[in-house]
Amino acid sequence: MDSINYYKGQMKQLWHGKRLRLTIYMLGVLWIAVIMQFAVNSIYQPNKSILEAFIGTNSEVSSFEIEMAAEYGNNYLSEADKKELVRYLASEIGLQLDQPITINRDNNDSEVFALKKGKNAESLIKLVSVEQETASGLTETKHYVIIRLKLLQNIDSLMAYRSLLEDIFGELEVKNVQTNMEITGSYQGKLSLEQMNTIADSMIDNLQGSIAYANRQEGLFTIYAYTGLIDEYINSLNTKINIHVAINYDESSDTTHVYLGTPVITGSY
Repeated sequence: MDSINYYKGQMKQLWHGKRLRLTIYMLGVLWIAVIMQFAVNSIYQPNKSILEAFIGTNSEVSSFEIEMAAEYGNNYLSEADKKELVRYLASEIGLQLDQPITINRDNNDSEVFALKKGKNAESLIKLVSVEQETASGLTETKHYVIIRLKLLQNIDSLMAYRSLLEDIFGELEVKNVQTNMEITGSYQGKLSLEQMNTIADSMIDNLQGSIAYANRQEGLFTIYAYTGLIDEYINSLNTKINIHVAINYDESSDTTHVYLGTPVITGSY
């Protein structure tokens, strides 16, 4: 009987031990899942929100644009070096150059660029070289790399292109990378001021933004706001801004255009 009780006790301890280990294991799996979900949300949710904020307005998306610019140092670059860099960047984004690379000069400043326009896309790769005076009174030439992609279809690929450009700029080891994104949509006909306000407020609310400045007039409808969901921002009058909404009406086509830019809209509107 003592032996039976002894083995029963041993089995009970073993079972409790296994159950405890199983419980710890399951808790570990659950915590890993929670942490991974938090990481995914932290990385992707802001980007996803930018698209969702715009798509939620039910406007017809007509284009999206991403521009990335950065400092490329102050080393000496010949014109051949600059052209080679532009060709390299074109190949990295899968752009086939069918026109010669253009060089514009203004005294010691210059820009070397390749521009390609297609039916569904426009691409610009540019290297800007600017002569500047240093603190010691000497002059040096600083270089800046700019890549701008504008697609007229496939809005879902916006973040894929952003990731591609981030990888390319990372390989170049550039400094002070600035990223600008812009989504454009349209409504047939002229919207009322009330409708414009509803659309703009909806996008800003979806991005959890707070308005910094607003001009809500039919002739010039533009709103600047800030959200913690987006890393990039600019400072204007000691205020952070990384959401820019603009709406205008084109009488010639009877179309109302809606723009959402982060941190600001760089083109005309």
